[in-house]
Amino acid sequence: MPKGIRPTQGIVKRSLFDSLGTWIQDKTVLEIFAGSGAIGFEALSRGASFCTFVEKSRAGFMVIRDNAEFLGFKDKVKVLRGDYIRVLNDLIKKEEKFHFIFADPPYTMTVFDSLFKRVAQLLDENGLFVIEVRKHTTLPDKFLNLKKEKEVSFGQSKLAYYSCIPG
Repeated sequence: MPKGIRPTQGIVKRSLFDSLGTWIQDKTVLEIFAGSGAIGFEALSRGASFCTFVEKSRAGFMVIRDNAEFLGFKDKVKVLRGDYIRVLNDLIKKEEKFHFIFADPPYTMTVFDSLFKRVAQLLDENGLFVIEVRKHTTLPDKFLNLKKEKEVSFGQSKLAYYSCIPG
């Protein structure tokens, strides 16, 4: 684990993937603020077809790249380094879409409009966006084409699940 990166707790990861079940199979994944890439690698190990990781830190970028090689996922992974806004804007310009988007922003981040705005453009119409934040963080019930389906809390963290609003 790179220094300064807060990993998703095991109980949170387990709950997330228990809720996804077999739905994740053959899906494309985008992990934003990827850290070590634990969520994306778990998705790949459960049958996801491809994962794009976005990580700003050089240490995190290197760990993800090395783990992809070590775990045998090198051909199913793209690792993009840089500020999430710039990287997501590039993905939007390329008209990329993802079935499952996971974001675990730093707990110091308190304004999420720029993240939600970009996720709304990158999420497949049948996709799912999950964000991990501090338990007491207020997130919108609706943002553009994203609708909050549920929130689940674990200690000081919570996961919020969003789907696309049809049309």
